[in-house]
Amino acid sequence: MEIWLKQGKTNFRFAVLPSEYELTSESNNTQVVVNSLGEINLLGKRKLKNISFSSFFPKQKYSFCEYTTFPTPKESVKLIEKMKNNGVLRLTMTGAPVNMDCTIENFTWGENDGTKDINFTLEFKEYRKVKVKTTKKKEKVTKKVTPAATQRAAKEVQSTTYTVVKGDNLSKIAKNLTGSSANWQAIYNQNKGVIGGNPNLIYPGQQLVINV
Repeated sequence: MEIWLKQGKTNFRFAVLPSEYELTSESNNTQVVVNSLGEINLLGKRKLKNISFSSFFPKQKYSFCEYTTFPTPKESVKLIEKMKNNGVLRLTMTGAPVNMDCTIENFTWGENDGTKDINFTLEFKEYRKVKVKTTKKKEKVTKKVTPAATQRAAKEVQSTTYTVVKGDNLSKIAKNLTGSSANWQAIYNQNKGVIGGNPNLIYPGQQLVINV
């Protein structure tokens, strides 16, 4: 078995394997009592895993060490403390069902006066990345009116000058020039200053301004 801690570009391998480790995996179940059934178990989501083990950082190269190029005990403590402060790391235990992102929840250590080895206990808690779903806000599109569009709109409404002839009335003029005799009221409102107070009295020679 090999036990590794990996965080970014930093890797640390434990030189002395623990004699045992403890892995806790619980479910967030809820127990309720139903009159006809008694106590039942409502299944919930799995809680975060916890794993802990104890060992020591060797001062000298013992025969049971996993490798010989390990850092000194104090260097090991410094590196573990740095990883703990930096947050999320990956714990891998080859040959065991442990390969997970986690955080160091507790790191307890002390020096052995006789050998200068440093004994330690590490407690890890599984880390789950929270995925937040975001909704993109739709932007309001404002249509810009170009000068060309303004000119086209202006061309849609044109004014013409009409000279009243004998036999004319506003309904007849509206029919001939706008296509509908019902537009006589609009013609009268536009030319009230020329026609006067009675729309039924118009005279030859009067000039009316009409929108067509």
